[in-house]
Amino acid sequence: MSLDRNLVKLWQQFIPLSLSDVSMALGDPLTTTTLAHLPDARTNIAAVGVAKTIAIFCESPIIMLLHASNALAPTQVSRQALWKFALIASGVMSLLLAMTTLPFIFAIVGEGWLGVSPSLTSTIRSTLSIVILWPFAIGWRRYFQALLIHCGHSNAVAQAGIIRLLVVGGILAGGFMLKANGAVVAGMSLVWGVIAEAVAVTYLAQKLGATKPPELVSTPELPQDIAGVWKFYAPLGGTMMLGWGARAALVGIVARSNDGNIALAAWPAAWGLVLVIANSTRMVQQIIIRNRKFMPDRSLITFAISVGIFCSLILLSLSGTPMSEQAISYFIGSDRDLIDRVRPVLLICTIIPLLVSVQNALQGFLVSEGRTWGVNQAAWVGAIMMLATAYLASQLGQNGAISAAIGMILGTAIEISYLFYTWSSVHDFNR
Repeated sequence: MSLDRNLVKLWQQFIPLSLSDVSMALGDPLTTTTLAHLPDARTNIAAVGVAKTIAIFCESPIIMLLHASNALAPTQVSRQALWKFALIASGVMSLLLAMTTLPFIFAIVGEGWLGVSPSLTSTIRSTLSIVILWPFAIGWRRYFQALLIHCGHSNAVAQAGIIRLLVVGGILAGGFMLKANGAVVAGMSLVWGVIAEAVAVTYLAQKLGATKPPELVSTPELPQDIAGVWKFYAPLGGTMMLGWGARAALVGIVARSNDGNIALAAWPAAWGLVLVIANSTRMVQQIIIRNRKFMPDRSLITFAISVGIFCSLILLSLSGTPMSEQAISYFIGSDRDLIDRVRPVLLICTIIPLLVSVQNALQGFLVSEGRTWGVNQAAWVGAIMMLATAYLASQLGQNGAISAAIGMILGTAIEISYLFYTWSSVHDFNR
């Protein structure tokens, strides 16, 4: 009965946070749907997919600010140090993104490393120039999101996520009605959606008292200054930079596959749909960090597995039923070749939500223990396996999107194995 009660409590905390991630992830298929019904659909879908890959790579070092802010929120000194660090890091990442729009730098990154066709260069650079503030807004948002989570205001995080989705949907709808340039519309919805959410979480954190100084001023085990925060955070930032850098490299493998041009459209279209479900499990990590001191690990593990299984079943029902082809066509239009390449990717990726949930659970255990280097090492192992598998599959003649999907699955599975090994090496299984 105790396990059942714990699961109910964890699910009650998780659902609002999950809705926040779902509202964020829905932006991808909504964007793809809009682009599919505007002129030059295939080119714009491919260009926006590449642009977002580059933008997220530049954002990746500050993605883990949510985890760090949650872990460091108990003391005022640590909060203040992290806030200064967040502003500096987020500003530097936006500057880095701005630099990728320069012709000579994009020639290296886009056309050289990623193998992007010169015909897409202008569209990709235009999209990148619109989303320059994306990393700064992400860092700002994640700091205040974590304060709300730490203080138990999960519903406020969900409310801000809904505001973001409404802004994204409004901009996409306006662009659709005006028959505007698809890449410009996608870029505007991306950056203004996250800025709106950042403003919302800041307002709600102040309104609900999450920004008030905590009772503890400082504790020896938590960082006291920017240098201490850097030592704590560097492995986490490096983990995400590695992960998204590997995904950017994965786009390069897709671009060089035997069906490169259409694969560049099929992979982001399919992966965007997968992420709508898979991203809904990511907040498992925040639930574990917040509840580690109050509940036994077996309850937290059971919770994470239950979330993953539930979300994988949802993805299976959406991609493996007779109605799935019609549902996919709603998102990506009536391009027959594109539909034929997206559907098998969705079926292959039905296990991804379960893998992501377990991955985030194990990361949460390690972060809560301050063992952030273990998270980083696991990411290296997973990234190498992902790229090697995808490259081998493409070289053996498999199409680009399926090669990427196989690589993602095996890479994540290997990363989970390493995370479990690292965690279990010092874990007391009687907890």
